[in-house]
Amino acid sequence: MNPIEHLLQEHCDIMAQVADLRRVVAALEARGEAALPEALPVLGRIGRMMETQLAQHARKEDEALFPALEACIGADAGRGPTAVMRLEHREIHSQGELLRQTLSELNEVEHPRIEAAGAKLRELTATGSEAKALRANAEEIIRLLDAHFDKEEQILFPLAENLLDAQALTEVGRRMAAMPSP
Repeated sequence: MNPIEHLLQEHCDIMAQVADLRRVVAALEARGEAALPEALPVLGRIGRMMETQLAQHARKEDEALFPALEACIGADAGRGPTAVMRLEHREIHSQGELLRQTLSELNEVEHPRIEAAGAKLRELTATGSEAKALRANAEEIIRLLDAHFDKEEQILFPLAENLLDAQALTEVGRRMAAMPSP
C-alpha cells in the first residue's frame, strides 16, 4: 500500500461527503430555519463522519506519517510542518465536536429539558437562530478542511514522497494498516 495514495483517496472520500455539507450551507443561507428539516440529517452524518472517518484519517497522519517525516526533518519544537498539521487536526476536531454538541442540544430542545440545554444553546438563540449558528459552524468546517487538505496535498505529501525512501513509506503503510478501524 502506498500510504500517500491511500491518504489522498481518503481526502477524496471525505470531500465527497463535504459536498453535501456545502449544499446544506447554501440551503441554510437561502432559506434559514426552513432548511433545517433537510439539513439536520446531513449535519448529523457529517458530525459522525468527522468523529470516525476523519478522526481515523488524522490519526494515520499523526501516528504513522508525521513521525516518519519528523525522523527526516526533525520535530522543530512544535513549529514545523507536522506541528502545524497536528494543530489543524485539533482545530478541525474541535469544530466537529461543536457541530455534534449543537445538534445534541437542538435535539434536547424538542424535549421538556430546554432549561437544562446549557449555555451554548442559550448563546445560539441569543445571537440569531439555530440555522445561522449551524451554517457558521459548517462554513468553518469547510474552510478548515479545504485549507488543511490543500496544504497536505500541495506541500506535505509531496515532501513526504521526496524525503521518505521506499522502506520508510512501506513502514508508514504498515503502521497505517495496523490501526483499528473506527
